[in-house]
Amino acid sequence: MIGFVSKNKYRFIELLLAMILIIVASYYLISPKVIISNLSDKEYSEFVVSLPTSRISFSPIEAYSTNTIYFSRQNEPGSGSYSLIDGDNDISNGSFLYSGGNELGRVLRFTIENTGLVSFGE
Repeated sequence: MIGFVSKNKYRFIELLLAMILIIVASYYLISPKVIISNLSDKEYSEFVVSLPTSRISFSPIEAYSTNTIYFSRQNEPGSGSYSLIDGDNDISNGSFLYSGGNELGRVLRFTIENTGLVSFGE
């Protein structure tokens, strides 16, 4: 009888740990995120993304690197903007429309080219 209870106890703990792992993995798969990829050989001091209800800052941006930040749902449409900053100089900036609606799994992808220009894709 004690062996039976002990086996069930360990089985319950295994299932609980598996559920926690699935929840954590799902969070990272469905949470909206910003990915910035620097394809240049230059390091930049900061990259800033402004969304309708929040601001995201990457600092510093290493050469040939990719960085990801997960953000909370915005729950409202609007415009967004981005700025690539090197020291005190604003190297490149732009804006984009941020549509409302389903944000599950949304990825805002910014790429810094060799020239310092930034491309945006969703």
